[in-house]
Amino acid sequence: MIPTGRLWVLLALLALPMMAAGFVPAIGGAVLALDVLALALAGLDVLAARRARLEVRRELPQRLNVGVPNKVEVRLVHRGSGTVRVRVKDDVPESFTATPDEAPLELPPDSEARWVYRVTPAKRGRFDFGDVHVRVRGPLGLVFHERVFPAATSIAVYPDLRGASRLLLSGAALDLVNLGLRQLRRDGRGSEFARLRDYAQGDSVRDVDWKATARRSRPVTRVMESERSQSILICVDAGRSMAAQVDGLTKLDHAVNAALFLAFVAVRNGDRVGLAVFADGVKTYLPPAAGRGQYRKMVDALYSTTPSLTYVDYLALFKELNVRLTRRSLLCVFTDFLDEEQASTMVAPLHRLARRHVPLCLSVKDTALQKLLRTQPPGPEEAFQQAVASELLMDREGLKARVSQGGVQMMDVQPDELSLAAVNRYLDIKARGVL
Repeated sequence: MIPTGRLWVLLALLALPMMAAGFVPAIGGAVLALDVLALALAGLDVLAARRARLEVRRELPQRLNVGVPNKVEVRLVHRGSGTVRVRVKDDVPESFTATPDEAPLELPPDSEARWVYRVTPAKRGRFDFGDVHVRVRGPLGLVFHERVFPAATSIAVYPDLRGASRLLLSGAALDLVNLGLRQLRRDGRGSEFARLRDYAQGDSVRDVDWKATARRSRPVTRVMESERSQSILICVDAGRSMAAQVDGLTKLDHAVNAALFLAFVAVRNGDRVGLAVFADGVKTYLPPAAGRGQYRKMVDALYSTTPSLTYVDYLALFKELNVRLTRRSLLCVFTDFLDEEQASTMVAPLHRLARRHVPLCLSVKDTALQKLLRTQPPGPEEAFQQAVASELLMDREGLKARVSQGGVQMMDVQPDELSLAAVNRYLDIKARGVL
């Protein structure tokens, strides 16, 4: 039994005559009778609340996406007579953020109600939901009777695959510019004719097929197909620097989301895609292969990958790639450049790999450092922090300049731009025939 605010107000009002009874003993019996009556009413209220016939179940999607709001639905069925007022609270995993975290509901006789809320997971992996807690308010509004409905279940939290899912549901093959992702460059600068399609905003005039336009009486564009079955290896840094939080997710989460989006587009383009997860050594390796089965293997390999609190051995990674990759490949390395001493060890071996392959380094900008530099320091401690942040960013820029020499391409972008930036550069490399 949980008292409501109404019961506390009633008890506070009864405290006044009780204090008065200390000065006027004659009213002591009446005061005692009022106290007993209040307790009796509270008892009757909780008994009525316990008699409410409720059924509760939770409905979850098959899997959740990290860092984004995911819909969860709780359904309540009232089988009895009379209107029932309840408060519902779900037992979500500790690392999840629920919005809202509880809700008041009113159920008329023989009715069903639902509560929809959103959970935002902060980590990938498998997590457990607990039971559903329902507080039923008595008809007098004096007490709540709390019930626990068993609903424990386990669910997997995957990388944010919504971008890839939109591409899959669109049914399109290579015509990426018409999928609503306007920042994607069109894969249409290859040498082999693929098909004709209606002109879309952003198409080059050079791609217009004027004969087909005259026949159809509307603009028609030629779609040229880039070479297929090229080799792409996506390397994901899972070292200690990738555990840093940027915009609510770790840098590793941003890299995983972008890596899977890039892999999806490459698979749809007919390329062979592989994966290497590395830290102080190569943790996971999938040799490049084509097809959706390969993409699913990459999802399974990355969904539970967590940062290792160790240094990153770039030399070990590139030595292994030098042995395993016999075919010229595009190497997309998702890493971080904040630790200048550690990241500098990648420069020489990466330049050697550039003689046989096409290396592309991608990193997430540290928005916290950028924000710190844009604010006016209110005191000496903040000024010192700004000086340190400025030095870190200068070292980062110097390292980027060193990495980008010797045929290595370099991208350092905002967290929410990483996926599109990676795909755009991949499409650009294919269109220019660099591979």
